Amino acid sequence: MTVHISFPHHTEGPRDREPALARGLALPTDRRASELSPAAAVTQMLADPRWLHPKPDIAAEVLRVEAELRALERRLTAKVDQAARALATQRERLRTPRAAWFARGKAAHAALQAAADVHARTTAMRTEVVTYQELLRSFVIALAPHERLLAEAAAGWSRSSAVPAEVSVFRDAAYFLADSRRAAGSGRGPDAIEGRAFGTRWRRDDDDPVDQPLARRGCWTVGHIGATQEIYAVRRSHEQTAEVWLLGRGFTAPQARELLQPLITRMQEPNSLILAAAAIAHRSRDGDPRSLR
Repeated sequence: MTVHISFPHHTEGPRDREPALARGLALPTDRRASELSPAAAVTQMLADPRWLHPKPDIAAEVLRVEAELRALERRLTAKVDQAARALATQRERLRTPRAAWFARGKAAHAALQAAADVHARTTAMRTEVVTYQELLRSFVIALAPHERLLAEAAAGWSRSSAVPAEVSVFRDAAYFLADSRRAAGSGRGPDAIEGRAFGTRWRRDDDDPVDQPLARRGCWTVGHIGATQEIYAVRRSHEQTAEVWLLGRGFTAPQARELLQPLITRMQEPNSLILAAAAIAHRSRDGDPRSLR
């Protein structure tokens, strides 16, 4: 079983062009010659002679391919979840006493097998896409590039997007604002936080938009609340809830500014939110946020 994608040979094109991976996504039975599997596409990219002297054109190409792989993985994850629910439904039907007579028929077992096959196939497709995304990222990290776009990508991709252990997560802004000291005054919306923002485009892999990878921007705002001396991050996305991370406590306004202002220059890196969280945790422990990657 193979997922097919077409490889973007040129970095320039119409602004509204359909993403290369989306164009090439095909069923296993579709063998169009113009398409490559993720393995072939990534292998072809890594064999590109331009890596001898990396230029901005190949850096932009890498960011586009990686973003399209991420977008494809998200779509396949949704399909895996859908297939898992369908499989659970078929299994439950066979356990229901009223369906006992149906369970003895070939149709019931055929439906169960079909659901299991779809789930296995979509899971394998997602695994393949993730594998080659990791291969592409690992190559860039190992290259240790100095060029701006690739250097940013290598630094950001070397960080895990997982929630750091020191972070407290509130699944929605309403839970975070249960402490009224954190809430803004009337007229600023029911989920407005009374804090000074230090950047509104912090990035995290699981939340970054994938339609404009060269924009290098995320959907997280990092800020400081003077009344509680807390540093927080809130996700502002039309597609997801306003999740809030409590990054640190006991920071005065000058301390927060001293810590966060320099990090804003690295906000465009992948997983820059994790970088900020690590700096805050490090300062909380021993007051020295240096030597962070």
